Formats: sequence, C-alpha cells, structure tokens
Amino acid sequence: MFGRLALSLKITNWCDLNCTHCCECSGRNNPTNFMPATKAEDYIGEFQEVPFNLAQHYTIGGGEGLAPYQFGDYDYIPQVLSCIYKVDGVPTIKTNGVWGAKANLRSDILKGLAHSAYVGNKLLTLDISVDEFHNNLNGVANIITDVVQSDYLLSAIRIALLGFATDGTRKAMNQLRSKLADRDVGWDNIPNGDIGVYRSGGNIGMRVIVNDDNAIFDLGRAKQNKVYTATGQPTMTYVNCIQIDNNNLAILNYLYCEQIAGRPLSRVFESLQSKVK
Repeated sequence: MFGRLALSLKITNWCDLNCTHCCECSGRNNPTNFMPATKAEDYIGEFQEVPFNLAQHYTIGGGEGLAPYQFGDYDYIPQVLSCIYKVDGVPTIKTNGVWGAKANLRSDILKGLAHSAYVGNKLLTLDISVDEFHNNLNGVANIITDVVQSDYLLSAIRIALLGFATDGTRKAMNQLRSKLADRDVGWDNIPNGDIGVYRSGGNIGMRVIVNDDNAIFDLGRAKQNKVYTATGQPTMTYVNCIQIDNNNLAILNYLYCEQIAGRPLSRVFESLQSKVK
C-alpha cells in the first residue's frame, strides 16, 4: 500500500431515496438507526493512532449523511464535525440534497453546518449526487442558490457535485443549470471546460470543474469577483480509505473487510493490510 489513509464514517443505511444502483445498499426501507455520535468520536480518536501517513480528509456518509437532521437530531452532525476539527481534519458530508426542497430544514442544516465550519476554522464540503438516478434537482438548486447568495454560507461551505460521465448525468446537469438561471444564479462556461456559478450582480460564488476521466463534477469556490481561483476538491490521488459502517465493519478501499470486534483501529488496519495483494 502507498500514499495516505483517510477515514470515512458510514453513519446509517437509511436514505430518503431508493436508487437501484446504490453501491451502499441504502434506501427508505432500511432502519433509521445511526452510529452513535460518541462511537464516531471514538473512531476518529483511534484513527490518530494508526501507524500510517494519515490524510486530513474525513467523510461523513451513509445512506444519507445528513439524515439525523431529518429525524430531529440537530446535535449529531455538529458533534462529529467538532471532533474532526479537533484533530485538524477537513470534513466532507455526502448527501443527495433532497432536503434542499424543504425551506425550513434547508435553512437549519446550512446554518448549522456553516456555524460548525466557522468554529472549526476550516471549509466544510457537501458532496451532492447529481445524475440520472437521483430525483433531487429542485433541492440541489435551492442549496446552491442559498450558498451562493449568502456571504455567511459562502465563506464556510464548499459544494462538490458528483455524477457519472453519462448522457443522463449531463442532461441532469443542464436541467440544474436551467433551474439556477430561473433564480438569478448564472452558470457561465470559462476556460478549460470549467463552469462559473454566480449570483445576480456578477459576484462569482462557485466554480464547477468537469472531469470526464473519473466522472466527477467538482464544484469549488472562487475567492474574488471575476477571478476563477477556486480551491477545488482536495486531490484523492494515492489515498486509501477505511470506511467504518454503523455495524462496526471496517472496509478498506471497498475491497477488504474486518469486523472491528472491540479492537482499536490500529489493530484492525494491520489486519486489513495483511489482506492486500
């Protein structure tokens, strides 16, 4: 093995969508149980003792990574984010963005995430799926609009749009572009195939990097008006990842599995390493 090692916490298998292609085997019919926040904190702490070159990037996902908010728990995500920030981590939350269609919930989530980012003094990234399978374009358009049009949110939250390099995904992206145009949020082509997203008045808010090689649409943030200097998504080249699910299963790079069974992550990682061919 080589490179760095990142940690991903799969906090639930519940999701408000039932996509047939879901690689996480998640959906509405799954239980609404979550990895206890205290257990997530323990994993983050134990991860610091793993004898490997650790990446700064920590992911909260599922299922729906922001599901606790949808069940009335507004403390869960900030508690886990606080723990990530304490170890100088850079957090990403994976979401389908469907919650963006609910105004009050959307406002509460975005403000809560921004507050955590300000306290932690690091950007927080939302990875939002946009493709032919997710019926979520209204919610995603609302999220992007709110972030772009609010200086408070824009300074704290970065958005990455993740999709497949297919005609269906490109159609969905074009539909999203049309929805944004209807609410005074522009979308302009710029050099190198990138796309600038901006609010009315011409103040640049975000940049989309279209990368067909790995089928990712990467939405970063530009820092100055009319200057496309977005930070972009941190490169994950040569990054290995341990994903821990809410059933105490550790998965290395989606290939090798180990039940944690009360062992510290350093021991679990050693066992996973021994399986790598």
